[in-house]
Amino acid sequence: MKIFLTLFLLFLLLLSLSFSVDESAMQLQDEALKRSFAAFGLAKALNAVISLLQGTELSFAPVGIGLTFSIGEVLDPFNDMIERFSWVMLFATVSLSIQKLLLILSAKAFLQIAFGVSVVVTLFLLWAKKFQNAQLLSYAFKLFLFLFLLRFSAVVFVYSSELLYASLLQKEYESASKVVESTQKKLEDLENKNRIVISSQKDMSFFDGVGSKYDKILENLNISKQLSAMEESIEEASLNMVKLITIFVVQSMLMPLLYLWLMIVSMKFILKFEFNREKIKLLYNA
Repeated sequence: MKIFLTLFLLFLLLLSLSFSVDESAMQLQDEALKRSFAAFGLAKALNAVISLLQGTELSFAPVGIGLTFSIGEVLDPFNDMIERFSWVMLFATVSLSIQKLLLILSAKAFLQIAFGVSVVVTLFLLWAKKFQNAQLLSYAFKLFLFLFLLRFSAVVFVYSSELLYASLLQKEYESASKVVESTQKKLEDLENKNRIVISSQKDMSFFDGVGSKYDKILENLNISKQLSAMEESIEEASLNMVKLITIFVVQSMLMPLLYLWLMIVSMKFILKFEFNREKIKLLYNA
């Protein structure tokens, strides 16, 4: 038992001194932040396009016949969804940034040195027969466990979070992002055509509006009809936004809450942990 514990502590010490573990975890966290920034940027881009389209009215009234197209009213519900989505993505980005900060702190040299010292002290008390004291070993082991949590908990959290994303969430994220991006491009095309219609409407004289130019614009650039055709795409984009919200809520809210709960449970265990005489004898004699 004592030999196994010694080998395990030495393994953790070598792992703590390895920069590759921290670098890999940092890369994984950066990728998660990039996904969050990309989703947040997508939400802001959609909001910007819809802001340009909202409130737009195209009116044609030749020879007493009036037609009015109101685009903003159709996009209002979708824009409400985008605003909620952007708030979730902002929170997710902040949460992931805090996780990165904890990861940076866990890799600091002073923490590695303190963890290494705790390992050495624990091994010394474990093997030195003159210091076979249950209370002293308990304090040393508590210090080791506390520093172990500070050193490795953030790293383990990042790896477990990435494992969850790669195994369950990645495909959903990629497919949902593609649908939302496609809707954004369609809305941008709609906004560009909207500008052409408004510009053409301003440039037309009354007699031009009665003629073939007006009929051509209504036939090729009927924004209302195009927007109606996009209703299915907008609905699909809304559903995929819900998927993205779910993904980032799990990764940036539920996972950190689980991490916090495990930290609290672990700290309680450390505080309650004690080596009694029977345990110390079993440990030293093993």
